[in-house]
Amino acid sequence: MYDPTITQPSVPSSPPPAAPAPKERRKRPRSLFWPGFAGGFLLLSLLSCGGLAMTLGLTKIGLADLQSNGPVWTPVEATPTPQGAQASNANANAGANQNAGLFQAGDIVRNLANSRVNIRAIPGYQGKPNGDILAQLAAGDTMQITGERTVADQLVWWRINYKGVQGWVAEATASGVQILGK
Repeated sequence: MYDPTITQPSVPSSPPPAAPAPKERRKRPRSLFWPGFAGGFLLLSLLSCGGLAMTLGLTKIGLADLQSNGPVWTPVEATPTPQGAQASNANANAGANQNAGLFQAGDIVRNLANSRVNIRAIPGYQGKPNGDILAQLAAGDTMQITGERTVADQLVWWRINYKGVQGWVAEATASGVQILGK
């Protein structure tokens, strides 16, 4: 029976068990590997290139040094040796026809060479300063013959007008490669 003096152990009423709490995510510090690697690589590259430049003496190089302001092509001096009767006929004709040639004043000619050709202030190419080159003709450029021919440095030179530039261009190279043609 029931005895009120005896107390029953009371069972505490607890709420039902809840879902387990999610694990707390710790923030890891960001890795500095890749930024450090890139920075070290750049520093090493700069030091290597700078050391190479100092070793080669490239410390005082400017834009003017990198641009080609001098002659791109200068014909090689060649002295032809005429043979026999052909030589005497050639010499006689050269003296008699000093001003005769392939072209006349007013002719339109073009650069037949596959490279740039210098327009010079004075006929000839040997021992000239850089200021003697007025302009350069690209392959295929056209110009007008404005005067008679002259001979300098064993080459035939023609007075020309190229886009307002008045100067002299060789008819052919010293090795016989034709420069000017119709």
